[in-house]
Amino acid sequence: MQSGSLTAFRRSSLLGVFLLVPLALAPARLGAQSPDACEPSPVVKAQLHDLPSQTPAETDWEFHKKKLAAIQSLLARFPHDVFVQRAYIRTMDNFLERTQVIDEYKTRHETSPEDAILDYLYGLTLVGRDSGQAVKLFKAALAQDPAFPLPHRQLASIYTSPAFLDKEQSLTHLRAYLQACPASFDGYDALAGSDDKDLIRQGAERLRALIEKRNDVDAVNAYQTLWSLEFKAHPPSEYAPLRKQVQADLERIRAMNAAMTYQDRREWYETLEDGYKLANDQKQADAIKAERQERAPYTWELAAMSKWQDDHHYPAQDAPADQKHAYFTEELAQTQQWIKERPNLTFIYSERLDAMEHLEDIPPADVEATAEQEVRIAGLNNGPEGPGSDDYFTAAGALADKHLEPEQTLELAKKGLAKAESEAKEPYYDLYATEENVTNQKFYRTYLRTQGMEYEVDAYVELKEPQQARLVLENMDEQVQELKSLAGSKQDRQQAYSFRLAAYWGLMGRDAELEGHKLDAMAFYENGLLTRLDAKLKPETGVKDELADNALRLWTALGGSKEGWETWYGQPAESLANQATLTWNDANEPLPSFQIADMNGKTWDLTSLKGKTVFLNFWASW
Repeated sequence: MQSGSLTAFRRSSLLGVFLLVPLALAPARLGAQSPDACEPSPVVKAQLHDLPSQTPAETDWEFHKKKLAAIQSLLARFPHDVFVQRAYIRTMDNFLERTQVIDEYKTRHETSPEDAILDYLYGLTLVGRDSGQAVKLFKAALAQDPAFPLPHRQLASIYTSPAFLDKEQSLTHLRAYLQACPASFDGYDALAGSDDKDLIRQGAERLRALIEKRNDVDAVNAYQTLWSLEFKAHPPSEYAPLRKQVQADLERIRAMNAAMTYQDRREWYETLEDGYKLANDQKQADAIKAERQERAPYTWELAAMSKWQDDHHYPAQDAPADQKHAYFTEELAQTQQWIKERPNLTFIYSERLDAMEHLEDIPPADVEATAEQEVRIAGLNNGPEGPGSDDYFTAAGALADKHLEPEQTLELAKKGLAKAESEAKEPYYDLYATEENVTNQKFYRTYLRTQGMEYEVDAYVELKEPQQARLVLENMDEQVQELKSLAGSKQDRQQAYSFRLAAYWGLMGRDAELEGHKLDAMAFYENGLLTRLDAKLKPETGVKDELADNALRLWTALGGSKEGWETWYGQPAESLANQATLTWNDANEPLPSFQIADMNGKTWDLTSLKGKTVFLNFWASW
């Protein structure tokens, strides 16, 4: 799977590419006493476990087709199996396929409205699209067959989501699922997110007893859940014996190596890595991670790339220019090797373009070829629907930044804007559709459209078509005003809005100059520079500041003096450049209860910190 917020959701299907297997579902009921009510039968479980994995030579879309074909083959063999159908629904995970599978199960549900299994399966298709209706269907399934446990597990999950948060309901359904399926690891995984200490402690004891009887990959994975439960069930002062227990568990897990297949070994390595971190053995955790990346890597990662990025942190925007030059020069050289090893990873081409934008004297042919490859590979990964808007804009931005191929820049910008409009019509994943999240997404999408319009205007200016540029600028003005409205009081959004507003004024100035309106252009440039100063936006070090350069050039041409420029802009800009850049945002979120031990062994909790000003430093390793 490609990295990045949108890429994973953009893979789409051309309706009719696959011949869907018709399922003549007869009403069926699964009681809790049946092992098939909680987990697949051994035969089906083995088949699901052996579904194909992605190879480095395959694009995301090629792998998606291969996996879906394998699932459909299983549907033909096990047409009534709820777990195979669940796997099928989850595999139909892009926009068009999800719409298709919703229609498919809606029709089947209408044919057999009193079938609890069809209530459940139709509900699964709606999770994220219409989760309120999904909840009704899961509850209807339980009303028709109270012994059917799977709806309980899904409801427990839904009621932990931000938009449907109901801890009491979640716990009620989780208890019901654990009671019906005490041997299913899936329930314990959900339990790790609970606040019920007694239930967590009981669950940890039961899960450990289950795991110690097995040596398969599911048991290996379950150790991570087990450790989470055990540490959550105890205060930090009791962590020392837990860490010793983890060390003993790691020895047992290591002994399971012989039973692991190549595909399983990835998860075996990850459990070991997690365990060594809990045991405070970071050196061993790093060694295990490196070994996994070398012997059983995922298709979306490169050991060499991870190692290089660990050793070379991406420079801050205001880092010294020579430091940036050294970083991006080396990164550009590294991307050549990374592409040889993983030619189908879109984000490597994006990294390469980013490095090129930060360096001077890059041969234009290299930039143009990389931009073309970035869009081509994104299209191959995304299937019939083609590249996403951000893929088009990444390529267009690199060409615009280097003032290359304005015709190609214009084409890429137009395609990106058209795709952005299409993406905006896709429904938001409603489990996370809080007011704040929805506003954030609207802001991001508007920001992206504004950025695409910038590239469109830039191309028209380069092509000496000021009237066309002015038409786009009128639309861009509306988008910038929308950004201002959506920014609200959030500092990060206000900064992003100001950045786009400054760019808008810079383009207005270039267009006015092209039309011969020099005084207008100077006023527009000044607006852009003042916007940056007011928002405390520093020009990026090591990168040509075209807004300031254009303004100074025109200022001089209009008779302005160097001293006047320094007084009006140069000195305030230098003062801003010397200021620290640390900013703060108000979270305005309730803090959940917690216990944490400091380096001296003292335990802190929410009550002991009440009324105090607390500085928290968070870090994570992904």
